Amino acid sequence: MLTLDAEHFLERCLFTVYREVPVRKLFVCDGGSKDSTAEILSKYPRVEIHVRPDIRTTGKSLEFLISLVESKWFLMIDADIELSSGWYDDMLKHLESYDVLESSRRIMAYHYYREDKAKLMPNSRSLDLCHMVKKSAMSEFRCDDDYMWRYTDILLRQSTEKSNHRYGKIDSSYHVHHETERQPYKSDDEKSYWKVEWSEPKIVITDKSKERNAMEKNAKAVIKYLDPEYHMISNDKEYDTLIGMLDREWVADNGAAWLSRHEKASSWLAALKYFLRQKIAARKPRRHFRE
Repeated sequence: MLTLDAEHFLERCLFTVYREVPVRKLFVCDGGSKDSTAEILSKYPRVEIHVRPDIRTTGKSLEFLISLVESKWFLMIDADIELSSGWYDDMLKHLESYDVLESSRRIMAYHYYREDKAKLMPNSRSLDLCHMVKKSAMSEFRCDDDYMWRYTDILLRQSTEKSNHRYGKIDSSYHVHHETERQPYKSDDEKSYWKVEWSEPKIVITDKSKERNAMEKNAKAVIKYLDPEYHMISNDKEYDTLIGMLDREWVADNGAAWLSRHEKASSWLAALKYFLRQKIAARKPRRHFRE
C-alpha cells in the first residue's frame, strides 16, 4: 500500500482489507504524510511502515515495496479502496488462470455510487491499485525515481505481459474507489496542484504552472518507459497530445521508438486537431492524465 495524506478513507479501506484478506503482513510506503495516516495504520496489526519522502514517484515506491515481498503471491491495494464482501475468495478462483489479477469492476463513490464501466474493457487502464500479484510476474518491473507517477498501472501490466506472464481482469467481484471534496497530496507541494469540488464531479486545476510541469513529467514517463506499439497505447490518440509537449531531442535520447509518432504529434495538423478536440471536450467531462 502506498500512502500520502490518506486519512480520508484509510480507516474504511483497512477495515475491509482485514475483513476480507488473511493479512500476514501489510507493507506501507508513506510519502511523508502530515495528517493522521500513521496514527490510523498503527491501530492495525502486522503493519510495517516505511516513511520514504525521498522516493518521489509511485513507480519507484511500488518497486521498493515489491522488493520486500517474500511470499509467492501478494496484494496491492490503494488506500482509498473498499473491498466488497467475498472479494478475496472470488479472486482466488482465478489464480490458476493468470499471474496478475486486476480487480476490474470499480464502483466510483462520490455523493452517490456508480460503476466505472470503461474500466471493464479488455485494454482499459486499471487506474487504481487493487490487484492480486504473483511475485515472479514482477521480475521485469523496474523504473528510475524520476517520472513514473501516474502511469504505474500501465507499466505494471506491460511488465507482466512482456515477461510472458498472464494478466487478467476479474469483474465478478468489485471494489469501491472513494472521491470527495479534498485537496490531495497536501504534504507534497510539487504534486498538490488540483482538488476535487462538487457540483457535477470535476477536477479543478488550482495551479496551471504545476499542472504543466506534472504533464511534462507524465509525457517523459510515457516516452521513457512505455512501448508505443503496446496494445493499450498504440491506438490511443490522447498520448499524441501528451508527447507533443516534449522536444524531439529529448525523445530521441530517451525513447527513439516514439520518434515517428512524436513527429506526427508535433505537426501543424496535429495542433489543429488538438484545438478542435479541446473545443469539443469543453462541452464534455474532461479526461485528465492524473489517473
